[in-house]
Amino acid sequence: METRQTRAAFDRPEMNHPMGAWFANLSHRSLPTRGMILGLVVLGAYGLVAPVAGLLSGSAGLWTAAAAAVFCLAGAEVALLVNPLSHRPKRALLGMLLGMAARMGIPLGLGLGCHVQGGVLAQTGLLYYLLVFYPVTLGVETALSLPHGPQPTSGRDPS
Repeated sequence: METRQTRAAFDRPEMNHPMGAWFANLSHRSLPTRGMILGLVVLGAYGLVAPVAGLLSGSAGLWTAAAAAVFCLAGAEVALLVNPLSHRPKRALLGMLLGMAARMGIPLGLGLGCHVQGGVLAQTGLLYYLLVFYPVTLGVETALSLPHGPQPTSGRDPS
């Protein structure tokens, strides 16, 4: 006997896999919640990078890795703020381009500015740490921004 929930799962293929359901749930969260999730993932990535940074450059390496994480997080958060523009059909291209410019321009601009000025951040490899954090923020921000089907219902039977 097929229930309405079973039929609903087949109607929404992303719900057939637990990860699909998880991503679908994330994409419908509020903007502050998605921003907090992004920040927590970057904090977790920093937790993985910090021991290596500390071993390579001591406390200066920790500060450099933290700066790179903040630069990438700032770009991804701004892109997350701009993302709702891309959900309107007439402004989809504008929203996508502004999000991409923020996501890439903020970390790259700040990183290059620090590198050109020289100093401790440049000496301890800020640009290398940007290469570590940028793909993390890109992947998470994209997953949080993409629509994954219709808004989940409250679970009550509409009939």
